[in-house]
Amino acid sequence: METVPVYILAGGKSSRIGSDKARFMFKGKPLLTYAAQSIQPVAASITVVADIADKYLDLGYQTIADLQPGLGPLGGIYTALCHHATDDYFLCISCDRIGIQPEWLDQLIRAREKNAKAIVFRGEKWHPFPALYHASLKAQVQAALAENQLAPWKIFERIDVCALNLPSNWDVAVDINNRQALDYLTSQG
Repeated sequence: METVPVYILAGGKSSRIGSDKARFMFKGKPLLTYAAQSIQPVAASITVVADIADKYLDLGYQTIADLQPGLGPLGGIYTALCHHATDDYFLCISCDRIGIQPEWLDQLIRAREKNAKAIVFRGEKWHPFPALYHASLKAQVQAALAENQLAPWKIFERIDVCALNLPSNWDVAVDINNRQALDYLTSQG
């Protein structure tokens, strides 16, 4: 399986949970570790984008500070774009998405040759995580942030994007957006 640099977004406020979501324990490990292990087969490197630098160094992850805190996932993508040193793609995921399948990542990576600025799964709506983003996207994301267009899916209307059909097993992945979702998943074993 080919590898790409990976950025994990963990800079959210976790306001619905009340504490650092990335450190919530799931199956005996923090959500951040669980997310990192799910993408390990394709990760050339792993960098976490958080509100402060080195926040997750104790968990073993290089962590960079969000350049424009409080701008949500698109702000995190922008930070990854600014940090990304090569003119190529990187994979971006959120720390709270549980159940990412290796074949989805492989599908994203294999679609790189289509010369799009982003390679994203789409069903009825866009799914910005997991997705591949190209370094050349930085100016468009910066413009969207300047216009206060913070929803990641809105950037896809401005760029050449490769939309992949949702995998048939997409529903095995879950976003942990509140304590109830985490408690439910934990109770399911």
